[in-house]
Amino acid sequence: MATASKAAYENNTKRARYFLRIHEDAQKGRGSPPLPYRELPRAAVVFSVGAIDAYLSEVSAEVMIRQFQAGVANKEARDVLQRVLKDIPTLSLEVAILATSDERVQRVQDAVADHFHTNVSNHGQKAVSAAIVRMGRTPNQVWDHLVELGHKNPNAFLDHWTSIRHKIVHQGERPTVRRGGADSFIAFADDLVARVDAIAEQS
Repeated sequence: MATASKAAYENNTKRARYFLRIHEDAQKGRGSPPLPYRELPRAAVVFSVGAIDAYLSEVSAEVMIRQFQAGVANKEARDVLQRVLKDIPTLSLEVAILATSDERVQRVQDAVADHFHTNVSNHGQKAVSAAIVRMGRTPNQVWDHLVELGHKNPNAFLDHWTSIRHKIVHQGERPTVRRGGADSFIAFADDLVARVDAIAEQS
């Protein structure tokens, strides 16, 4: 089983791999392909980090709504819902006039996800750990698992590539990103999300 949030992640990570495939097809012989193809590994990293960010927002909302439905939501979840209601004072009325229970649940989940997208940074190891804590678990359940899969120092690895994304997007820099490195990061991201998703499904 997988969460609904993971399906969107898989679509995004597929797109990131398309960038690398185009880059590889454009390369003829040794050396880098011509511009603008050289930007594609950097674009793949930006897209992949963004996919993790979006996934953490969506899966946090998905699990939180499930916790409310089961009557096991914690104080942090209630605090988030209060902040959502502060942002959207009409949410209760909007939900009340929807025709079905499924529509009402989806409307609240969308509002919570939008709160995470807009107001909560979901970049780097701290964001992953925070998402796991929201699910009532411990971050080591993610990081230790990734080490078992052969990822050395996964916390620092994620922060390294998140920092590269920051330099590209926010500082306009062009750090060196080779296709192999970008591909390794995407593979790591897939393992990370798969582990978070397995925990989310059990939460």
